[in-house]
Amino acid sequence: MYQVLEKAKLIWEANSELIDFCHIEGSLLSNNLTPTTTAGSLLVTKAEYRASKKTIPLIQAIKKHAHEARWLQTYSTSEVGKDFSNRHCYFELIGPKGHFYNDKIRAFICYWGKHLNYKWHSHEAEELYYVLGGQATFRTMTVEKVLKAGDTQFHKSWESHSMDTLEEPILAFILWRGNGLNKLAKIDE
Repeated sequence: MYQVLEKAKLIWEANSELIDFCHIEGSLLSNNLTPTTTAGSLLVTKAEYRASKKTIPLIQAIKKHAHEARWLQTYSTSEVGKDFSNRHCYFELIGPKGHFYNDKIRAFICYWGKHLNYKWHSHEAEELYYVLGGQATFRTMTVEKVLKAGDTQFHKSWESHSMDTLEEPILAFILWRGNGLNKLAKIDE
């Protein structure tokens, strides 16, 4: 996972929104996590993503090292349905339970299959999405916009938001900061 971390740091250091949102301080120690797979994680390496020149190196590292990741699900099938459960997954790259330990922030790599609805949800931690590849419609109660590779979307603490992927899957680098780092998102519907 070191190569994924290094490529993520390069994107982070080249983007003022990511830098302003939070910092990676010092060296990060590996938590030596045991890899796991999900139905969705098996799709990550097979998917083609419309990416940017800046995001391609991280996407390639994720695909190359996907078998080393601890892929997880945020929600139960009863909350989001079988289709969503089979075509969504994430791993925590940095954080209290991540591949690399940090108790001040969390950084996730997340995947959603094409034509997938991510229901309205919220969490205490503030969040910044950075799209690595693909396109999706992101919504808050006040904004609706389509994001593509290199675009960002900020969510305040407990701000309800949703997303619909379009004709291709989406891969995102997501940062969390502030209170509630040890709690996952909850469905608001």
